Amino acid sequence: MDRAVEVSRCETVADVLALLEERDGWAEPWQLFFAGLLDASGLSYSRFASRCGLSKNTVKRWRLQGGAPKSRDTYIRIGFGVAMPPKAVSDMLSRYGGYCGLNPRDPFDACCVFCLQRREQGEMRYDYAAAEALYHRLLSDWSPDGPSGITTTRLMAHLSAVDTEAEFAAFLQTFGAELTGRKQKLERYLEEYLTVHRLEVVRDGGGRGSLHSLGFPAWVEKQLSQLRCHGMVPRRRSLTALGLHLNMTLEELDVLLHYAGMDPLRARDRLECVLIYALQQLALTHPELALGNATALLAVTRDAATRRRCTELAQEYWQAGYRSEAEDVESVVGYVRYVLEQLDLEEADELLHLL
Repeated sequence: MDRAVEVSRCETVADVLALLEERDGWAEPWQLFFAGLLDASGLSYSRFASRCGLSKNTVKRWRLQGGAPKSRDTYIRIGFGVAMPPKAVSDMLSRYGGYCGLNPRDPFDACCVFCLQRREQGEMRYDYAAAEALYHRLLSDWSPDGPSGITTTRLMAHLSAVDTEAEFAAFLQTFGAELTGRKQKLERYLEEYLTVHRLEVVRDGGGRGSLHSLGFPAWVEKQLSQLRCHGMVPRRRSLTALGLHLNMTLEELDVLLHYAGMDPLRARDRLECVLIYALQQLALTHPELALGNATALLAVTRDAATRRRCTELAQEYWQAGYRSEAEDVESVVGYVRYVLEQLDLEEADELLHLL
């Protein structure tokens, strides 16, 4: 059965936990693959761990007892550690981690592709830390040209032909609007939700509705500033957390990820599977959340697609006469935090920190 269908059939947190405990359907066995990587490297546990930015005990445990990385970045670090080509890293991400492969439209992934290519050619200084440094250095002060409408396949072909940092900087300049995932639409979409929240604060007597008055964590202001001033799109986990803080529904969150050039929430990712479940439950028990967002956005948005989507949703809800089946929920982010804490998922640690 398709994993998304299984998630939609879960009625309780216990059902989700049982689904997560199933071994089949998430990823191919990691232990055998990892053992092959380790043996082929000819390195000791300590040296392999050092190259991959891992602990010796973690490497030893995966080799002898099983277990697997709990984050997408860890898989990428391993790819750098053993100098994998980008295609092999993408295959590893999807086959063994259940994550999407390296995406040339994601600015950080693009930096990883470039650095992995150089590392594969023997330039060992291009490690994971170098990819991070390149990302922050080149994307902190740039003015990309307009969108080109290029396909992802052709974009990856252009990126694969890049040999030097100067050429990579030129690649960013030429295709930057593609890499930032329709940045203008992303900024406008976020600003509309922020405007809705500001108006709510003003109506409740909470001041003039400044960003600070919304009560979001400090990292939110920093991420929004980097997006507005430097075109730096937040990483997937941060963007997901931001959407939850803005009380987005599942459909709205998928639109947010789309505008960032990212895949929608994936049912084959253990953490995102839980998010899908939590947001689906909210949609069933608290339809007023989606209706409230739609009517509030209609008052502030000028985007034709958003107005059409909100109008259709509002008409559907009013005609069907949907009513909440439970007590009022304080916030989307609070409910998701509650579900994640109940499940005690190791994969959720990073997201919980952002919530």
